Amino acid sequence: MEEDWWGGDSPHDSASDAPKEIVISGPGGSGNTLTGGVNQISEDDQNGVWGQVDQKDSTRSRSVIWFLTGLIVVPVLLGGISTFLGSMEETGGYDEEYSQYPVLIGSVTIDDRTFETYGFSVSPDFHYDFDDPSFWSIGISGDNWGSWLDSYDFGDSDLQAVDSQGSQWQSMWTYTWSSEFSNTPEIYIRVESNFVHVAFNLNECSECGQPEYFSYYSDDYPENQDVIAMVMCLLWPVAIIAGVVWGYATGRKPFAYGLMSFCALAAVGVMLLFGLLVMAFGW
Repeated sequence: MEEDWWGGDSPHDSASDAPKEIVISGPGGSGNTLTGGVNQISEDDQNGVWGQVDQKDSTRSRSVIWFLTGLIVVPVLLGGISTFLGSMEETGGYDEEYSQYPVLIGSVTIDDRTFETYGFSVSPDFHYDFDDPSFWSIGISGDNWGSWLDSYDFGDSDLQAVDSQGSQWQSMWTYTWSSEFSNTPEIYIRVESNFVHVAFNLNECSECGQPEYFSYYSDDYPENQDVIAMVMCLLWPVAIIAGVVWGYATGRKPFAYGLMSFCALAAVGVMLLFGLLVMAFGW
């Protein structure tokens, strides 16, 4: 039985495993016999070859994308952020007031000295503008002299005085147009709604005339303006340096190259602009 089992299968296995034979006959019955098998091409090998090509193309595409991101996208984003911060910084208001030809009201006594009082008319909303802004400055001037007071000094008790009628006045800093004048006038002001009172004493300045002009300007800026200005100054250098370091640290060197290329182009642009200005104005 064992011999029959092996005998039954052996011829079949030998026939299936044997190389294929092809007989090529020539004239007279002579011929040649070719033996062998078909060499199958592995599909896996083909996929491997094309996969390597695709992988190289994909790597090159990613490098280009990272480079353009550093060269164009990041500067555009930084420019947008800078514009937004600049708009926040300019949200404050600016106001100006001018007046001349004051009216003579009378006189008051301050620290046992007599002062002539004049009045300048201003806009109806001046009192609100005077109280609210972050910074303001007032100027009073006449022939050969001028005076000023700003919001930093306003309210300083050392610069305040009370007249004989109980009204509170604020002194102003004064100066003259010429150093030859030995004295400068003494000036106090008091604001009531849309009327600015000015107490004036020549203080032996014979060359000085009465008050003639009133000026006021204010600048209302956000409380965090200094922080915004600092962020705007540091935004570009910090972002670019951090981007270059990140690109090298994470193996995305094309991104770092893009940022450095932008810096180089910006530097070249500045130098070209400077050269054009030199040629245009002949510096």
